[in-house]
This record gives sequence, C-alpha cells and structure tokens, in this order.
Amino acid sequence: MQDKKIRKVLLIVMLLAIVASLLLTGIAPLMSM
Repeated sequence: MQDKKIRKVLLIVMLLAIVASLLLTGIAPLMSM
C-alpha cells in the first residue's frame, strides 16, 4: 500500500515538472521578445 502511494506521488511530481518545463520554455521566448 505504502509503495503504491509513493509511486503515485512521484508520478504526479514528474508530470508537474514536465508541465512546468514546457510552460517555461513556452513563456521564455515571449518574455525575451
């Protein structure tokens, strides 16, 4: 039970990191313009 919860949290964190990096790479060019 504990391992599944930890795995789910890790997946969510990884997804958030990917989304954050995509947003940053998408916003950075707009800011530099």
